[in-house]
Amino acid sequence: MQKKMILIMIALLFVGCASNRYILADKYLDQEKYEQALNEYIRLAKGASSLKLSRDIEALTGAMISYYSLGNYKNSFALSRRILSLESYNSRAVFYAGMNLETSKKYSLAKKIYRYYQLVSPSDPYYQLIKSRFTLMVEKEMAEKAKLAIKMEKSVGVGSTIDNTIAVLYFLNILEDSKWNSVSKGLAEMMITDLSQIKSLKVIERIHIQSLMDEMALGMSGLADESTSPRMGKLLRAKNLVNGSFMVKTGRNLTINSDLLDVNGVRDYDGNEFSGELKDILNIEKKIVFNTLKNLGITASKSEIINIKRNTTKSIEAFLAFSLGLDKYDQNDYDGAISSFTQALKFDPKFRMAQIKANLTQALKIVQQGTFHGKHKAMMGRRFASAGGKRRGPGMGMRGKNFVRFRLQQVARNLDLGYLPGNDSRNGSSEIISEDVFDQLPEWTRILELLPAPPKPPVPPNSP
Repeated sequence: MQKKMILIMIALLFVGCASNRYILADKYLDQEKYEQALNEYIRLAKGASSLKLSRDIEALTGAMISYYSLGNYKNSFALSRRILSLESYNSRAVFYAGMNLETSKKYSLAKKIYRYYQLVSPSDPYYQLIKSRFTLMVEKEMAEKAKLAIKMEKSVGVGSTIDNTIAVLYFLNILEDSKWNSVSKGLAEMMITDLSQIKSLKVIERIHIQSLMDEMALGMSGLADESTSPRMGKLLRAKNLVNGSFMVKTGRNLTINSDLLDVNGVRDYDGNEFSGELKDILNIEKKIVFNTLKNLGITASKSEIINIKRNTTKSIEAFLAFSLGLDKYDQNDYDGAISSFTQALKFDPKFRMAQIKANLTQALKIVQQGTFHGKHKAMMGRRFASAGGKRRGPGMGMRGKNFVRFRLQQVARNLDLGYLPGNDSRNGSSEIISEDVFDQLPEWTRILELLPAPPKPPVPPNSP
């Protein structure tokens, strides 16, 4: 027992000495004295070797952050590569590698780097930052794909629709009271998430639809044009569309008309009308989802039904605040979005969709304001938490294969990787256009299959 205590004391002494090495450099960084911090970190990193060969991850990290803060993105990027060669999933290096790539508008490479948030513990100070940047890169890519889809529509067409694919358009508010307009987005988001529980369906994300509407300069009123829905369906290459209208009378009575459209015109579905009080909108949304599945001839499994029913909030106030938050987010009003999502959580603290959106938007705001340097200070507090044991990288918190599989499955279902091209995107239309042009056609759907674990972070070019 005494021997064990002695070993512990020696370990603590070692940790204290090691930590003291960085006190001055960390102080400079915290005070935003980046030149002094850089010089001190470089001195520590070099040691008996050159900076390029240094294995001192903490000093390399400080130098990487200092270089970035001084606008020397090339050197910052080089150090992020060095750190990732030593620790494949170092959250700080992943974040700054992506940020450096963004400075030169290499968004595709940045997205590949940010994708590794999947293997970062949610408790890591950089987790939300990396995830939010990945989401933003997806949005940028969707905006480009929307431009490409419209451009190709005029020249070679948009190709055939993809089987088992469905898109949910915004339901049109047919009364003049615009305060209910945001309900369209909340309703679509809930339905998209519910339909995504069905493994046999490929569901197009709301953000993809919003990107296309923005590119088409299509406001809510534009959805009233009968030709709009089929056109959007073809641009999205969705075989089926759910759309419709709603009205709220006297702030209480609700009527929703829901239509299922076969974009190819092969089948003709009857529309359905649902009525009730506004407070019943979440129950009505579930009825629309199950009615849509019935019309498509899809029988949901027991687990799929449970997941659909679980995805909800019982608070109409929380839902309305959430819907308004989505509208603010689409307008890049991060403050307004955060306020609305926070309000939704006050009404229902267990409203998971609101919490996810609140975290995402807050992280985007932190980067927008340039206040993300404080995350490094949070990381410094846990710098030597694993001293004496095998290091996995600061704050990575890897929890085994089950955790990795869970994270990847959630990603595949909830947002991010649906735009990746799949084998089923090739069809008869490839006969009338060249293969290289066809490969450019946007793929809007998400891939529901479990994704394999990502390889080690890709090695980007030598300069951002």
